[in-house]
Amino acid sequence: MNEQVLIDEFTAAVRGGPPLGFDPDEVVTRVARRRRHRRNVLLAGAGVVVAALAAVAVPVTRGGSDTSVAPAAPPRTSPSTGERLWPPAGVEAVQPTDAQLSARAPEIAGRVEAMLRKVAPRTDGFRRTDQRSGRFAGVLPTSQRGVQIMEDGGGYVVSVAVYVPAAPVMRFQPRQLCAELKQQVNPATTCRYADVGTGGVLMTTEEDTVDRANTKQHRVTVTDFRADGTYVLATVSGSTGVGATPPLTADQLTSLATDPGLTV
Repeated sequence: MNEQVLIDEFTAAVRGGPPLGFDPDEVVTRVARRRRHRRNVLLAGAGVVVAALAAVAVPVTRGGSDTSVAPAAPPRTSPSTGERLWPPAGVEAVQPTDAQLSARAPEIAGRVEAMLRKVAPRTDGFRRTDQRSGRFAGVLPTSQRGVQIMEDGGGYVVSVAVYVPAAPVMRFQPRQLCAELKQQVNPATTCRYADVGTGGVLMTTEEDTVDRANTKQHRVTVTDFRADGTYVLATVSGSTGVGATPPLTADQLTSLATDPGLTV
């Protein structure tokens, strides 16, 4: 309810009584009508005030994984060749401290678990197996600060990482990252890209690997390179020695990786 609606309703309440005129019967009941009218105006005014308070009394201090956030309109997404440079020109994400990351890690873990219940409600219950924060090595970027969470879904593992590239930040194209993954990790890696809005990029990679138990695994990773210079990875693969096809799809991982609540 906006301010104009409140004003209109209050005005309508004040003007709601009929004109008195000069009818003798109306003169006789004028005092009673005025009393009723005054009472109605006061009640209507009180109702408007309550409605106004309800409209602005937003619980801004709530936290935790179940905090409801009004969904914003999703940015426009279009297929891409992975040539957009990231981070966007002129964007430099704030470097979090170790203390800030350590304090944020439990909140991110709670958010990940809440999102998993939403995007994968029919899968087995998840059990957190790892939670880390600090500085991590990588391919591109080669160094980042953030939080890593790992969840065991019973036969498969979901990992989520929320990162800020460590300074100094070198810009790159997602297709360059794909080339490095093929060279350094697995030549059979496949990559798909999508440009998001004016500065973001979605990158989906899939690969077949062999784990330490010599079991073939299929792994899917969705990385949301965000316009604010941070990024989120969501990965699913089979548990060591299991080898079953993970039940989470790339679309479900995309919903997880792009969750606006996953921030450092």
